[in-house]
Amino acid sequence: MSKVHLVTPHFAPEITAAAHRMEALANTLSREHQVIVYALTERGVTPAEKEVMLSDNLTVRYIALPEYPKALFFLRAFVEAWYSVRLAFAATRRRSDWLIATSPFMFLIPAIAFFGRGRRKIMDVRDLVWCYMPDRNIFQRAIRSLLQRVIVRSLRKFDHITVTNSSEEQWMIRTAAVPRARLSIVSNGLSQDRFRRLSNIAYYPPEHPLVITYIGNIGNGQDLGPVIDVVRHLPDVKLNLIGDGIELERYRKYIRQENIRNVQFFGKMKWNRLLPFYQTSSILLARLGKNYQSALPSKLFEYLATGLPVLFYGNGEAARFLKDFENVFIVRQEDQEELRRAIRQLQTLTPPRSFANILRVESNFIREHLNLRYLDLLKDPAERVTVLEPVGMDAQSRADWSLREA
Repeated sequence: MSKVHLVTPHFAPEITAAAHRMEALANTLSREHQVIVYALTERGVTPAEKEVMLSDNLTVRYIALPEYPKALFFLRAFVEAWYSVRLAFAATRRRSDWLIATSPFMFLIPAIAFFGRGRRKIMDVRDLVWCYMPDRNIFQRAIRSLLQRVIVRSLRKFDHITVTNSSEEQWMIRTAAVPRARLSIVSNGLSQDRFRRLSNIAYYPPEHPLVITYIGNIGNGQDLGPVIDVVRHLPDVKLNLIGDGIELERYRKYIRQENIRNVQFFGKMKWNRLLPFYQTSSILLARLGKNYQSALPSKLFEYLATGLPVLFYGNGEAARFLKDFENVFIVRQEDQEELRRAIRQLQTLTPPRSFANILRVESNFIREHLNLRYLDLLKDPAERVTVLEPVGMDAQSRADWSLREA
């Protein structure tokens, strides 16, 4: 039985999507390998125990992450860089057969590349975070260019890289010059248990008002300001915003000052508490700003698993992905008038749940199935079952992939 060190900034008991995804991956890997997870705690949380044994083959070692203001960019960058180094150093002090590290802390990529020299390494890239950085002036462009060069040089030192979608894959090939043979697409998704609960919810949509619910991060990347400005002028529409992020307090202050009564913030919630919101929402809202063209948030898979109507406000990879599903309404980036018209149209349509969406998610995007790809990657090349075929695609997508490879 080989030993795998899994390095992640997010892990249980944290209640983020990234933490749940890594918990599922660790459980899958521990079926065939001895797994030690090196993880940070949530900001400002001191772990009850620095080392926790979850099963015979799965141990978690925590490093406490202090509280710090995420809105201060340079302080946040310094903290993420420093704790990426600490994670990488801790994970490489002891022998392992494989190192698997995951973003979104982009500084983990150079840290693992440096400290993990001479070891077999897999980098799980969930977002091209360095591409999301602002470039409005010469200083920002210089910082972004420098970081990208560091990231590119570091990525080339990994034995294999996994990404979530074709946009990220193309960036790796064209910009980072990573050979396609060292790349795999492992889509985002959701767990079997969450899928079961979401697909079987008892749905009680309100007749009035129209209830739009957003669940996810509330930060710069989501740019929820235009949505709030549209909804505030639609008194027969209610907007629920659930989540946390660096923009949360600014938006809360704004709705207080403007006395906006049909927008309500609920903060960060445990997943079980989200189910009543899914049950009583007319539409589920997804939003990404213009700098996040390659992102494909895992929350989309939860939305689709409910079968409820989804309103996506933005462009890029997420919009292309959603076009193949039913009950999805896509509004172009920055077009607030089109967003207003779409909401008015949805008030008259009252679309039913899409069971085709539910079945498609079950067939292609269950994490327990997606994570099997990593078990395959840890085998010797001659033993691998699916060397290049990406996980998380339906039959037509797999056929398209095969044609492209040929």
